[in-house]
Amino acid sequence: MGTIWLHIGSPKTGTTSLQTFLNVNETRLRAEGGLNYMQAGRSHVAHNELAANARIGTTGPLFDAILAEADAQPDAQHVISSEMLFNPHVARKLTAAIPKAMQGRTKLICYIRRQDSYLEALYKQFLKNGRIPPDREAFLAKAPKLIRYWDVIDGYGQVLGPENVVLRPFSPTHLAQGDMVMDFADQLGVELPEDLDRDEGFANKTFSAEMSEALAIMGEVTDFRTRQVIRELIALQHPGTIRSRDVFTGAQRVALMESMTPETEKLIKTYLPDHADFFRYDDIDLSEESAAEESRQQLKDRAAAMEAILKAIGNLHARRLQDSETTAEDPSTVAPAESEAEIEPESEEDAPVLPTWYSEIYPAGPRNGWFHKFDDYSCSFVERSSAQLVVSFDNLSQAGNPNTAREPWAQKFCADRDYSQLGVYAQSSTWFRNAGLIAHLNVLRDAGFFKRFDAVSFVGTSMGAFGAVTFSSLAPGATVVAFSPQTTLDSAEVPWEKRFAKGRAADWTLPYSDAALQTSEASKVYLIYDPFHAGDRAHIDRLSGDNLIHLKGFGLGHKSALVLNRMDALKTVMEGGVQGTLTEESFYKTIRARKSIYLYRKNIEGYLDARGQPERRAKFTAAFKTYRRSLKNA
Repeated sequence: MGTIWLHIGSPKTGTTSLQTFLNVNETRLRAEGGLNYMQAGRSHVAHNELAANARIGTTGPLFDAILAEADAQPDAQHVISSEMLFNPHVARKLTAAIPKAMQGRTKLICYIRRQDSYLEALYKQFLKNGRIPPDREAFLAKAPKLIRYWDVIDGYGQVLGPENVVLRPFSPTHLAQGDMVMDFADQLGVELPEDLDRDEGFANKTFSAEMSEALAIMGEVTDFRTRQVIRELIALQHPGTIRSRDVFTGAQRVALMESMTPETEKLIKTYLPDHADFFRYDDIDLSEESAAEESRQQLKDRAAAMEAILKAIGNLHARRLQDSETTAEDPSTVAPAESEAEIEPESEEDAPVLPTWYSEIYPAGPRNGWFHKFDDYSCSFVERSSAQLVVSFDNLSQAGNPNTAREPWAQKFCADRDYSQLGVYAQSSTWFRNAGLIAHLNVLRDAGFFKRFDAVSFVGTSMGAFGAVTFSSLAPGATVVAFSPQTTLDSAEVPWEKRFAKGRAADWTLPYSDAALQTSEASKVYLIYDPFHAGDRAHIDRLSGDNLIHLKGFGLGHKSALVLNRMDALKTVMEGGVQGTLTEESFYKTIRARKSIYLYRKNIEGYLDARGQPERRAKFTAAFKTYRRSLKNA
């Protein structure tokens, strides 16, 4: 029978490129290369479900599915890949649960960087994600907690056997053909067809340390998103901002490698006897001339980083001004940042700013609660009262927010009303298509979590509204408040949906993939949408049932919740929806104020333009301005 290979990373060793290659070419690899990129436990490109289930002790059914798939293709080499498996805790939990029938046919493969290179890559990654302040010495002091090669590798090796662990140095001189994908195939004994789709080769360009630190500072003191600025910097290709091996001085790197000697010797002896040279660090120049050159280069990199980031922010700011279009006409109507909570306040002594919900459930906090993470998704729970639970879901504007002060959608709304809240966070715009998250929500349902509350409501907008509607079936009898929801992005069900490319590319074979199938057990489903918006209306038309309450916000556009917020009406609508008292009559009275909102004007103008009615557009715009002036005069 074919071997089952566990590929566990490590981080920063081309894992995503390998997974993408295996995913894009899986059909041909299976048919022509004898390599099966396993479907069991894989959500899109990675098998993160396996790690997520290992953490909570629910791997049994997944292991059964893996073995069944392997048995169905006995001549193939089977691959499971997830960086989440590169973790000492996961290693212990997974190997303790792995079936005997699987142990004898499983091998581990892992790629690692030399320790100083790995720590440098982590430092830049953490800076980019806003997880740490720019402090190289403080980060270096944490090296023993961050570099745990032995704990992870030997955690698997003790169960699978050292002979079944393939540890590979991640460097061009040690990889077959200097290429990670080719090396991976070589280790598995698989011959790859020559014309498979491939990304770029080994090149792993990163921003300089000075550029990475400038990005971290920018994320703290401006309202520009780090990813947005990074995309602009990549487009600029400013000279002097790409560099490697520039985080620590030569002396610091040597000291780090010396401190790693005991672990390195164990790794070489047990798992890398043929590659002792990989850990040699006599290439590090400790001369005075080298130290002086490092200082000079640091000053050059700092100047280049400052110039590049100012250009990038300048370009982005210019586009913001263009997008506002009529700032001169009425500055008060220009939309602020859609998620102002994303701008972190200054913190004392550069300590990370913590979210408000954490202050309620931290060890000395007044309330019970918890936090769980599943790849790009997370859940936090704060128990404030047994009378009302609100389950909220992130929208697209929140996805990818790296700040430590991360709040779930509607956090303040719930806290102010003493509602318990289960917040579902998204770091990726993949519409909650994550097996670990879904498994966790099912576990909560099966454990009776939702039944503990007198009333349960599911809330969200756009992507979050999809989550609210589709997961509402977890708690029969719940109310749903959905602003501009989608029902699915499965192209087989909605071939006409051309928005949300990343969401459409997600794994829609997972459960809870069609909200149209999940609404029958809700008590009330409030659908707040703009009937003039064709894309949103098409999703609404897929829903049916006597429990649906259609609240038509003509002119609210896709960002219906945002327009309501500008009208100071969002809390009123939300409160009525959560309590089940919201009616069509009260809703329409509430949204009369939309006729003075700039976003309403732009939405209606857009609809009239799309219909080819320039005369009506001109009349509408004139009427809007007249009405606004009358309000000001009054």
